[in-house]
Amino acid sequence: MRIRINNIECRFSQGRYEIIKWQPNCYFEKEQEYLDNGYVLSGDFYRKDNVSIQATFFSLPETCYTVATLTYDADEYCCEMKTVGPRLIELDKTDRADFFAVYEYAEDRIREEELARQEESEY
Repeated sequence: MRIRINNIECRFSQGRYEIIKWQPNCYFEKEQEYLDNGYVLSGDFYRKDNVSIQATFFSLPETCYTVATLTYDADEYCCEMKTVGPRLIELDKTDRADFFAVYEYAEDRIREEELARQEESEY
């Protein structure tokens, strides 16, 4: 499941539902800059001193971070939301409105998915 409105997205990743915020990637297309400054490609990382940057960062125009995770509570018939620190309140007004719109759509979709999963397991 993926629901995205502007910079806010809900997705299922690593065994959980998460609401993330997308933003421009400051490393995008700057690989040569880092090579010129002494970074060396080693495996899947560019390394210099004690700093490692994953090579894929240079090819992705956006990066994201988790704002909240959602866990379905079958007893309450809804999702429990756990925010990551103050990230939710740090969103600007537009992103915060999009966050709650995405959350509303995701809540309904997750509930439907979980109910369908429960019905399958009963048979």
